[in-house]
Amino acid sequence: MEPTVDRPAPQVTVTDIRTLLDSSAELPVLYINYGPGDDGGTEAELDVWAAGLVDQPDIVLTRATALEQFGEDPHSETIAAFLPKVQKAVDQMISVRGL
Repeated sequence: MEPTVDRPAPQVTVTDIRTLLDSSAELPVLYINYGPGDDGGTEAELDVWAAGLVDQPDIVLTRATALEQFGEDPHSETIAAFLPKVQKAVDQMISVRGL
């Protein structure tokens, strides 16, 4: 099932990646947080939290992987060029979850 207009996949932004890189959490990860939607269904959003507190299948990107891709102090353009790859992963994860 693909993401739909009713249940779109959250859009990954440069801000999401910067939040991951700047997080003070232990082993931070960018993950899909499936919270309750306005209509009683499930709404997905991106969030950053410690890896040990997040279900493994919901993790989109780890800080370690982001640092490998971008280095210690990446430019916004460098991050923006990587966003389609991360967005594809998010879309696929939402699709597999069946939201």
